[in-house]
Amino acid sequence: MSHSGAAQPVPELADLLARARAQAAAACARSQELQQWATDVLTEVRATQRTSTQARHQRRASPAGQDLMQRSEHARLLARLESMPVIEQAKGIIMAQSHCGPAQAFDLLRRASQRSNVPVRELAAQIVAKTARVPPKRMRQTSRGEEVA
Repeated sequence: MSHSGAAQPVPELADLLARARAQAAAACARSQELQQWATDVLTEVRATQRTSTQARHQRRASPAGQDLMQRSEHARLLARLESMPVIEQAKGIIMAQSHCGPAQAFDLLRRASQRSNVPVRELAAQIVAKTARVPPKRMRQTSRGEEVA
């Protein structure tokens, strides 16, 4: 008794395997295209963020921007929101090193700021920069004593 049916599956398997390889190659090519697109989009986003940050700092440093900061509670709140992340990071570093809670960490940061006569946000930036090994941003004071980058 011959098994002629046994020879049939081999060509079918070869066809299936060839189609699977072609689909896998197409999927890999599409994946590479998408990865390149995502990289391009991220590059554009980062460039836009840098431009936006630079414009914001220039606007604040201008006489009109300083005047706005002095008069506008909204502008002061926005400036505070921008400095908040670095203060929170510094609190986290202090909490980790001193084994204390967030309130005590902020109190330590505040007292160190007062002792050294350095604003809290600048001291926080120095702590974060020292921990991350990144040079801190220099802050300057306006005529009214407010700090701007």
